[in-house]
Amino acid sequence: MATRVRPSNKRCAVIGGSGFLGRHLVEKLLDRGYSVSVFDIRQSYELPGVTFHQGDLCDKQALLPALKDVSLVFHCASPAPGSDNRALFESVNIQGTRIVIQACIEAGVQKLVLTSSASVVFEGTDIKNGREDLPYAKKPIDYYTQTKIEQEKLVLEACDKEKGFLTVAIRPHGIFGPRDPQLVPILVDTARRGKMKFIIGDGTNLVDFTFVENVVHGHILAAERLRPDSPICGKCPSSLLDEVALAEPYYYSCERAKQDMGT
Repeated sequence: MATRVRPSNKRCAVIGGSGFLGRHLVEKLLDRGYSVSVFDIRQSYELPGVTFHQGDLCDKQALLPALKDVSLVFHCASPAPGSDNRALFESVNIQGTRIVIQACIEAGVQKLVLTSSASVVFEGTDIKNGREDLPYAKKPIDYYTQTKIEQEKLVLEACDKEKGFLTVAIRPHGIFGPRDPQLVPILVDTARRGKMKFIIGDGTNLVDFTFVENVVHGHILAAERLRPDSPICGKCPSSLLDEVALAEPYYYSCERAKQDMGT
């Protein structure tokens, strides 16, 4: 096994770093003084301080160069939830994650932070004040959720404090913000086509949406506070306020929302 990099090392890798969340994560990591290696199936931008590696997530030999001298890995690669391609979900979220874990251990990575999903505990009934100890859905609502459950289990079960490989999973929901390619554009397009003139339920339904910079902030705080004696080690602090965000508050104001939306 490769020699472990010292904890002070600020070199990290973002798997899926060309995506919506991934790019925001890369930019914030650079702001915090990290050097970043990105692994993705495509390269969609260039930034100083970022090294890009293109390849298939299921190809360990393609992935390993992106993890060289890296102590921290963020895994946020996944097919879009709206896809109906079961084989693709299984390939990327399950097989690909097995490869990520194997490559991390082989490369001497110390920490792995997974972008999971709040849907892993959702079975079609309301969840109010849900906590991290909610059981996984026995009847997942779609292929995406089914494979995200398996993915999260793989990552959390791989946590090995004795060998110095620590893992944590974050479960955001409804991510939106600048460069959002899905949530808001789809809502706007649907409204423009006149297909939003109906209400599901009695109109009082509540749904969580999360600003992308808050999601990024939570990921980084979880990574920086991930240690063997941490309550989040090998777990999924879906409520970032519990052990992560309270350590360094971050708020998204209404004024900022208006500015971002140009209103």
